Amino acid sequence: MHDYALLADGERGALIGPDGALSWLCAPTWHDDVVFASLIGARGAYAVTPRARYVPGGYYEEGTLIWRSRWVTTEGVIECREALTFPGEPNRLILPRQLIAVDGPARVRVVLDPHADYGRAPIASHTAAKTACGISTPGATACAGRARPKPPPAQKA
Repeated sequence: MHDYALLADGERGALIGPDGALSWLCAPTWHDDVVFASLIGARGAYAVTPRARYVPGGYYEEGTLIWRSRWVTTEGVIECREALTFPGEPNRLILPRQLIAVDGPARVRVVLDPHADYGRAPIASHTAAKTACGISTPGATACAGRARPKPPPAQKA
């Protein structure tokens, strides 16, 4: 389990693997149904993964549970800044994922395919689930996109 990062907001927790896939998430709270359960070999996925071959890495931002997945690809370096943020309502879940093209292009694949009952039952409606590409469809959702380039450093006056 040393290759997994923990994202948590006080009401729920998620494990994210080095490949950029959420491997475990109970939603909407800790004691509710698992919607991403690949950690135990079950179905359900929310993955942001580089399209090119890569070497994974990552780190927590100091003093936080904000994880930065970092992939050195054959095309450049990509980071994905991710966290669970407390939405103020117990039945909601917010998991922002920000892609950053650190060096070179950042071509990624995004897959959103939640399953209920420990991966045994597809979730009937994805109306509330949207991928980073803004796509929402019944069944598995996948898209490919590009991250925004890293902004230039601020100039000192």
